[in-house]
Amino acid sequence: MTDSQMYYYQSSELSHDQEKEIARAFMGRIEWEMIVIAFTQFFVWCLVWYLVITSTIPLWLGFFISLISTSFAYLPSHAGQHGHLSGNHKNLEWVNSFVGQISLIPLARSHELLKVLHMKHHAHTNDPEKDPDYFHTHVDSWFEAALRVHNQGSDERIEKMVNDYCDKDPEFKKSIDRGSMVQLFIVLTQMVTAFFFPLETLFLWWLPLKIITSYLGLVFSREPHNGLEIGRHSDTRFWRNGLPRFLNHSMQIHIMHHMYPKICHHDEPKAIEALRPFMIAKNMPGADDIPEKISFNPLT
Repeated sequence: MTDSQMYYYQSSELSHDQEKEIARAFMGRIEWEMIVIAFTQFFVWCLVWYLVITSTIPLWLGFFISLISTSFAYLPSHAGQHGHLSGNHKNLEWVNSFVGQISLIPLARSHELLKVLHMKHHAHTNDPEKDPDYFHTHVDSWFEAALRVHNQGSDERIEKMVNDYCDKDPEFKKSIDRGSMVQLFIVLTQMVTAFFFPLETLFLWWLPLKIITSYLGLVFSREPHNGLEIGRHSDTRFWRNGLPRFLNHSMQIHIMHHMYPKICHHDEPKAIEALRPFMIAKNMPGADDIPEKISFNPLT
C-alpha cells in the first residue's frame, strides 16, 4: 500500500458514523436463502434415510450424501441465532428458533444451547476466561482443533465458564436449562433410532455429525480466530486457502460477521467491498489482502 493510500484510509472521511451508515444498508432483510438451505438439507437427510432403509440406494452412498447435506445444517441455525431469518420483523422472530432447530437435527444439537453460547463467543471473542470457543480455537494444529471441538460438553474449563455465567445471568441459565432439555431429547431419539437401525444411525447420523463438527471447528473457529487478540477490530482475520469459498461456507470472510453480526451471511461479500477501506484503516487482520471485488459469490 502506498503512503497516499494509507493517508486516504486514515483520513477523517472514514469516520465511524460513516462506517455504521454503510453497514446499516446491508442489515434488516429476511435471509430467505438460509431458510431454503435449512429445509432442503433436512429434506435430503430424511430422504436418504428412507432410500437406504428401503434398499433403494446402498448405505455407503447414503453416507456420502448425508455427509454433504449435514455440512449445511449449522449455517441456518447460525443465521437464526443472529436474527437473520426474521430480519426486522418482530412478529417473525419465532422463525429463527423454529427453522434453526429443524436445521440442526442432523447435527443432533439444540439451537437454543448453541445460540446462548455463541452470543458469549461474540461478546468475548478470544478471551480465555469468557469465550466458550477458546479451547478449540487457540490450539497449535488443525488436528487438535478437530478433536477438541467434540469435548466442549466435558471440558472442565468450559463447564466452569458456563456455571459462572449461570450464577451471574438468570436469563442465560434459563436458556441453558431449556436447551439442555432439547439436547437430551435429541440424544434419546438418536439412541432409540440406533436400537432399531444401528448401521443406518452410525453411517447416516453419527459419523456425518462427528466429521462435520470437526469441520466446523476448523473453518468457523480456528482459522478465523487462532492466535489473535481481544478486540472488535483485531479478533478475526480475513484468510485464504486457495479453495472456492463455498467449500468453507465463505468463512474466509468471517471477519465481516464479527465486525457487524447483523449483516446476513449472503450479503457479507458486498458489505466487505463497501467497508474494505474502513477495515484497512483499522488494520484488521488480513484486511490488506482483501480484494476490491469479492469474486465467485455462490449462495454460501
